[in-house]
Amino acid sequence: MKKIFSYIFILSAFILFTSRVDALSVSKNSLTLEKGTSESVELYANTEVEVTKVELTLVYSTYDIPAAFVVTNGNTDSNPYAITHVITLPEAKSGKFLLGRIDINVVNNPKDTSGSVNIHTAKATTTEGNIITLNNQDINITVGTPKKEEPKVVDKNMLEKIESKIVDIELKKDVFEYTVSIDKDLEELDLKPIVKDSDTKVDITTQKISEIKDNKIIITTKNGDTEQKYTINLKEKEEVVVNVDKTEFKNNNSYKVKWIILSVILLLVLVGSLLSIKRK
Repeated sequence: MKKIFSYIFILSAFILFTSRVDALSVSKNSLTLEKGTSESVELYANTEVEVTKVELTLVYSTYDIPAAFVVTNGNTDSNPYAITHVITLPEAKSGKFLLGRIDINVVNNPKDTSGSVNIHTAKATTTEGNIITLNNQDINITVGTPKKEEPKVVDKNMLEKIESKIVDIELKKDVFEYTVSIDKDLEELDLKPIVKDSDTKVDITTQKISEIKDNKIIITTKNGDTEQKYTINLKEKEEVVVNVDKTEFKNNNSYKVKWIILSVILLLVLVGSLLSIKRK
């Protein structure tokens, strides 16, 4: 019976100690730095029980890429210029909390093109005076030009399209206001917004022409905290007026007068000729 209890105790202790999360962590485990530049990496501790003090040893592999630990967040370091740092917390803490930052530099003309920073032999002191061992952390540094991330092209359109049998709306990138022409006797539009993401909610103001304010229809799309409004301006089609000249065309009779005058002259010439012949 005693053996059974002993096994249960050992098993419970094993589960207790293996499931505890007592660790160090850094914001970056690898980075690329150009010559003569520097960067800071945050150092955290993560414990299940409240601790008041953390000790750790920080070393770097090459003088071409030196590193230094600096406490932050109200913590104090009794050995700020030594390899081993003793960090006292302003109050007991548990969970994940910030210890300080690691400033990493690259000299102007380094001979080494890579290096590392190692944080080891770390331990924390609990409020009861017990010692907890924390894991090690390594930061690897490469001397070179960091790769620049290309800016992501963000399409703010949350709608795929706006369907309608009455008007034609062609959505364009980053354009959220459109104007459409409608007939004067139209009573209601039939706009149907089609979303890109099924989780996007759509709200559209009235499409009845008599109820529309300021000749605008507003389509509001929302997905989580992101909201986008589309404004559809309405404009009545202009009536095309065809001016017809109703003036009656009058026949131009001037040519008749000319023929009459010419005929009279010819007649006079003929009579004159006949008289001359008769006298002779």
